[in-house]
Amino acid sequence: MPVMPILIDSRQKERILFRNEMLPYSLYTPNPHGCLLGDIPWHWHDEFEFGSLLRGSILYKTSRHEYILREGDGIFINSGTLHYLHPLEPRENVLFQSQFFSGEFLAGARGNLFDLKYIAPVQGQKLLDARPLYRENSRDASFLDKLLDASRIAQSDEAFSQLRLRSLFSALWEDVYRWAAETGSENAPSPYSEDERIKDMLSFIQQNFSHRLTVRQIAGVIPISERECYRLFKKHLGISPVEYLTDIRLQKARELLIESDKCILDIALETGFGSSSYFGKIFKHQIGITPKAYRQNNTGGEIPLL
Repeated sequence: MPVMPILIDSRQKERILFRNEMLPYSLYTPNPHGCLLGDIPWHWHDEFEFGSLLRGSILYKTSRHEYILREGDGIFINSGTLHYLHPLEPRENVLFQSQFFSGEFLAGARGNLFDLKYIAPVQGQKLLDARPLYRENSRDASFLDKLLDASRIAQSDEAFSQLRLRSLFSALWEDVYRWAAETGSENAPSPYSEDERIKDMLSFIQQNFSHRLTVRQIAGVIPISERECYRLFKKHLGISPVEYLTDIRLQKARELLIESDKCILDIALETGFGSSSYFGKIFKHQIGITPKAYRQNNTGGEIPLL
C-alpha cells in the first residue's frame, strides 16, 4: 500500500492520485509528516472516501461533526466535505488507510441512469457530510470487514480484481444510499452555502498568509461582517480565523526550516510573522521548542539568525 503525499491546493482541495486514470479508484495511506504536529489540515476533495483506522486513535472532524475513531473503526466522507484529522497519540503509532473513488467508478459515466439515480442523491445530500463506522457495532463491523476485503482485492494481481472491487463497492453503496435517504429531506436547511463561504475564506488565507491580514480583510472576501466570519470559523472549524491563519503560517515556517537554509528573520518575514522575535515566541508556544531547535532536531544543521 503506497504512502502518498497530501496534495492540497490554495482552496484546500486535495488532489487524489489514481494509479490508472481509467480506473478512478485509489488506495493509500496519507503521509502526515509534512503537516503540523502530524495533523492532516482542513481539506476536501471531489471523490468519495472510505477511511479505515488500522492502528492507533484519531480525532476526525468535519465542519459540523467530530468523531473519535479507534483501531478497527472507519468513516465515510462525502464528496466536497471539509475535514481534518488529528492523531490522539504519537503519529508513528497511527496508521490510517483511505480508499477514494469517483462517482464514475460505480456509475460508469456522468449523467447516465446509475449516476442520476444512485450517485447524485448521495453527492447532493450535504447534510450527510460523514458517517462514522464503529467496530463495536455489529452492522458497522460487517461493513468495515468488507472495506478491508476491498483493500486486499485492490492490492492483488488476481484475475477480475477490478471487477470484484467495483462489485463490492456497489453492494456497499446500498448502505451509503440509505444513510443519505435517512439523513434529511430535500426541504431540510442545507449548510452547503456556508461550506462554500468557508472554502473561499480558506483560499484567501492560503494565498495571502505572508502578508499582514486582518479579520476584516478575510471577511471581506465573501463579503460578511467580522462577527459572522468569527461565527462561521468557530462553527465549521472550531477555531477563530486568527488561529487558522497562525496554523497556516506555522505549517509553512516548519517546511522552510527543514527544506531551506533561510535564516530565522527571512522565514519570519516570508510567513507573515513580521519579526524573528514574534515568530520565535509563537513557534515555541505552539510547537514546544524554538525554531533553531526544531531545525537541528529535524536536519542536524544550524540556522543563522540573520
